Amino acid sequence: MTGVSIIPDGIERFPGLTSDRNTGYRDLYADGDAPLPHLSQQAGPTRAAALLDGVIFRHVGWLARQLISWSRNGNPLVGPVLRPLGNSLAALLAVSRTRFSIVQIGWMKTGIGMPLLSGVVAFRVLVHSRHDLTEVRAYSDDTGEVISRIVPVRLTTIGAVSTWSANLWIDTSRLRVGKQKIHIRAWAGSRLAGRMRRFVVVQSEEATLSAVPDAVQSSSYIQSPDSPTDDATSWVLSQPVERHYPPGALFSGPVNSILVLRTDQLGDVAASLPAMARLRKLFPQATVTMLLQKANVPVARASGVADEYLDLTLHYDPQTERRYLDPEADAHLRAQLRGRRFDLAIDLSPGAESQHILLLCSARFRVGFKPEQFPFLDFGIEVISREAINRKPVISHTAHVELLVSSLGQLMDQQREIVPRCEPASPQQDRTCPRDRPIIVHSGARHSINRWPIENFLQLCGALSAASGREVLFFVDGHALNDAVRVRCMELLGVTLMDCLPMDAFDALVANAALFVANDTGPKHLAAARGVPVVSISIPRLNWEEWGQNQGGMILSRTVPCAGCGLNNRDACGRDAACITTISVETVLKAALDVFEQSKTGMSYPGMEAKVSI
Repeated sequence: MTGVSIIPDGIERFPGLTSDRNTGYRDLYADGDAPLPHLSQQAGPTRAAALLDGVIFRHVGWLARQLISWSRNGNPLVGPVLRPLGNSLAALLAVSRTRFSIVQIGWMKTGIGMPLLSGVVAFRVLVHSRHDLTEVRAYSDDTGEVISRIVPVRLTTIGAVSTWSANLWIDTSRLRVGKQKIHIRAWAGSRLAGRMRRFVVVQSEEATLSAVPDAVQSSSYIQSPDSPTDDATSWVLSQPVERHYPPGALFSGPVNSILVLRTDQLGDVAASLPAMARLRKLFPQATVTMLLQKANVPVARASGVADEYLDLTLHYDPQTERRYLDPEADAHLRAQLRGRRFDLAIDLSPGAESQHILLLCSARFRVGFKPEQFPFLDFGIEVISREAINRKPVISHTAHVELLVSSLGQLMDQQREIVPRCEPASPQQDRTCPRDRPIIVHSGARHSINRWPIENFLQLCGALSAASGREVLFFVDGHALNDAVRVRCMELLGVTLMDCLPMDAFDALVANAALFVANDTGPKHLAAARGVPVVSISIPRLNWEEWGQNQGGMILSRTVPCAGCGLNNRDACGRDAACITTISVETVLKAALDVFEQSKTGMSYPGMEAKVSI
């Protein structure tokens, strides 16, 4: 999903194209408060904080206790003065011993890096405290009301300090639109243990969906309920589990307008003509607008690679060996791009000078080279080749540029070929394979956060066998296999608990399956590669498009505001992986039976190219 940017008029300079210095891309946006870091590297109290805790605040705490004691036992006229002072020092002592590390405040940002909140968002923090925390709350700055609360999860304890994870979900429709503060306070019972506040910008959902039409398709964007609520958790978990049919497309909608940049010299433009022609073939229905240096426009027009041509003029400074825009050329360029909207904006230059021009127009998708250097790009590649001795590039510039366009073509269709086993099953493997192609259910996953509950898998196995009439082979990882699971499997008709098999035998068994149901794990991808219909229960710690099986099937996932967390530690989630544990057995059973029946009858379902005969 493209980040929302607020780009004002009157921007004075381009990073990389100005004659004085190469500034950061944030200089293209309005001046404002300092950027708020998206991820804090601070894992605990700083050395300065430790000094305050260890030396200064020991004396502050002693003084606070003495003042409170004197106020109770001393002169009644002095007590009313000392008691508030002692209480204030005690509160200062309590707060001083708690530190906050920001993990996430929503996902979108304004142009200057401030969190941009819309819909239901996640506010995730790590709290480092000496107190036994019982609750973390979020407060509105305007009304002082509690807008979200959660019981934190203790992660680690080092000495007297524990680290807690708090994952607050906030319905921003309760907040006014505009810049404001959100207060986060950690409580130990009725005692305030620590607090923090952060500036954010709240944006209406109408404005967000206008700027980012694809927001509703994101696994991280949840629209607010019709009536504002302080229980965003119930609202989020009441939404239906989504069915995804891989492979996902890079572009979620039609590409009808394209802006192409190649603002370099004649040789660069000439070398890029094959890539430009390839781009037109990839999007024959699109209107292509091309931005080049004025002298190179006739060459591009004669090649027929665009429908409209825009121009700019760059000057060269021999002392710095850099090209730049003078004020007149700068104003001319902005006048041409201001207010223009494109579905796709692509910069064909492998260098690092012109990518910032992509920010001067509105584009659903921005594409170019060096995506690590330019985080506003939605897609990009980096191409590196080296000669054996001097280590300089050996790929031609034409091929280099065309690789970017070819990669777009590759992503227009992410359907991948099925790779069947070329080795027949051994006689021993044949004897272990059921006569009718079985249904395989695999409950394992390397990371605990990826695991659907084992009890749910047991219920699913029994229901699948009864509804399909097929034998269900159930694989359980060693960490979850115990006597209770063995007894339950013996009680389930048509369900066989499988032993750990050698990889070749497991592969042969999987390739013969009628259906494969699993978490997002390696065996799922093996089954998909062999052409077996797959239903995967996916946690949105990563986008489902990245690790969804490309050969088809179905992916079940829940949309949550903290999707994309990338966590492996289940405790660090702060919500016990509610995005996967709250997916019901009935939801998975219905999805599995739908895929099974459609595959058995030869019917195709979305994302299914190769039909598997069962």
